[in-house]
Amino acid sequence: MELENRFGITDYVIFGLSLLASLGIGIYSAMTGRRQKTTDDFYFGSRELNVVAVALSMAATFLSAIAILGFPAEVYFNGISIALMLITDTTAVLFAVFLFIPFFYNLGLTSVYEYFEHRFSGTIRRLACLLFIFNMLLYMSIVLFAPSLAMSQGNDHFTIDVPKVSGLPLWVCIVTSGLVCTAYTSFGGMKAVVWTDAFQMGVMFFGVLTILIVGVVKSAGFAQVWADNQETGRLNISFDPNPTIRHTFWTLVFGGFFQGLPIGLNQATVQRYFSVKSKRAAQQMFAINWPVVSLWKVALWCVGLLMVSYYRGCDPLLAKRIQRPDQISALYVLDIVSFIPGFAGLFTAIVCSATLSTVSSGVNSIVVVINEDFVRPFMRSKNREGRGGEKFYMRLSQALSVVVGCATIGIAFGASFVGRGLVQFSFMVYGMCGGPLLALFFCGMMLPFCNSKGVGIGLIAGLGVIFWVGIGSVFTHKASIPLLGSTDSCPSSLLPDSRHFNMTFHNTADPELDKYLSATVPSVILEESKKLNCSGTGNVASQNCFRNPEGFGLKTIYSISYQYYSIIGFTVTVVVASIVSLLTGRQKASNIPDQFLLYKLFRVSSKKETKATARETHRPYEYSSLEGLDMKHFEYDTTDDAASKKPNRNGKRIR
Repeated sequence: MELENRFGITDYVIFGLSLLASLGIGIYSAMTGRRQKTTDDFYFGSRELNVVAVALSMAATFLSAIAILGFPAEVYFNGISIALMLITDTTAVLFAVFLFIPFFYNLGLTSVYEYFEHRFSGTIRRLACLLFIFNMLLYMSIVLFAPSLAMSQGNDHFTIDVPKVSGLPLWVCIVTSGLVCTAYTSFGGMKAVVWTDAFQMGVMFFGVLTILIVGVVKSAGFAQVWADNQETGRLNISFDPNPTIRHTFWTLVFGGFFQGLPIGLNQATVQRYFSVKSKRAAQQMFAINWPVVSLWKVALWCVGLLMVSYYRGCDPLLAKRIQRPDQISALYVLDIVSFIPGFAGLFTAIVCSATLSTVSSGVNSIVVVINEDFVRPFMRSKNREGRGGEKFYMRLSQALSVVVGCATIGIAFGASFVGRGLVQFSFMVYGMCGGPLLALFFCGMMLPFCNSKGVGIGLIAGLGVIFWVGIGSVFTHKASIPLLGSTDSCPSSLLPDSRHFNMTFHNTADPELDKYLSATVPSVILEESKKLNCSGTGNVASQNCFRNPEGFGLKTIYSISYQYYSIIGFTVTVVVASIVSLLTGRQKASNIPDQFLLYKLFRVSSKKETKATARETHRPYEYSSLEGLDMKHFEYDTTDDAASKKPNRNGKRIR
């Protein structure tokens, strides 16, 4: 690679200042205004945070470094079809605004997984929590690895000691980012996270806008960029129903729907529901968040289209300027803005800001789950909940933030061994864990006959099947054929030998051609290409590839698109949970309070009652027969204006 020594003193200064600014804003926001005295302050920022700041924070949380590095690379190597996710994003937002926010505001839970104990049992609650913690730790480790990948380009593994871009070892990048994030999260809680995220979102917006403007200026014009992408197959969208094709209209729309829907049920998202003053403010927060996220994604995809035109005659992967596809975004930035002093450092700061925002929110949400779903119930069972008071839980939350942050740093060291793109692997993780978790909520909210035995066995079955498929796909090394270009316009010094080579995939037995391909293309891509019948040259080759018929077997199952993982996990969990529940004694809908059933949400909210609470008049439901329900934690308020009242320590009506 030719990217050595791109970092200068100015770059290091800018990058260092960005880290210090994030740390300073987090600490300052925690020390100003109302001081944090309770876990409610630590978890929700006293429930009085600014709506716009929370909206930007949530955008920054789910627009991680994976998006900044991965989305442009995804468009370059696989085409614009990923833009179909805007359809599923819109659907997910509508579900959150009109269903999830009213539902959870009506319950007022601290941890979203408390719902499972009220609806099913404590065992289901703890299983769901463990799955969430596993999912978030793995996802955050991938996110934390991303800026380190940008900082030390070309390091596929931590055993490589020669960094390429920044001059810093990979482990220094990971540890530094992780410690900064852990410091302000443990000190300031949700308030520090939100205001730091808002600042980081501003840094990311400025940087990506600059890249987009410079990229347009350096291109041959919009018409030429569009023509280059059309000619090379980047604008093609496949409608093939074959589930083994990585990206099609069906995988991205239907699979993407089940990928995106769990975000509205994620603990990090639900915490933001309660970080603002009212239910209406939470809905306004989503109304601000959605266009910000959509415009951000469109901008990153446009960067990918510009990259296609810029590298039209000299593909960086074929020319060996990069070693893995995820590095192309950093290479493009350094190529087009090298004339701006310090921009390499700014770009690294952008990626790092995206990382800090995601990891800090993840750490905070995991701390809430551990404290509220494990520690408090344990202390309550030992009759020790009152010992130490809120001060004890506050200190414990801060200590847990440090522990979770350090655990994320440790796991991130394994992310360098991921042999897939950042976008694909992150979606795989979310799909394998998110589908079964979504199924648990679906069974609880929509299927009143489901009981704790059914959903417990269903969860185990769903996880077993989808992890079998996911792990199988990893070990079978299934790889999609990227939309590679040519090296016709590359200087001879960049090529692996003296010849220029226009990439063409063939099912060939020519040993000389195989030898050359082996020296030019990553081996996993070469091996996969030999299993395909392909026609076409250059970028359009992968658009015309189809798998040699091998019958239906394990390899076919392992080849299923990762976008379908969430659907598979969801379907298996729901089907098994339903069957087992019917066989072991179905739950009666009449025994379940309407507040716990989503399909009864509007019936509950439309009731016109007096301002007297249920406990002052009568209890409208019989709770004694509800499985796993602890009556001590109920408190109902059936007034229409309850959402606008000042919430108590535990939110609204149910602790």
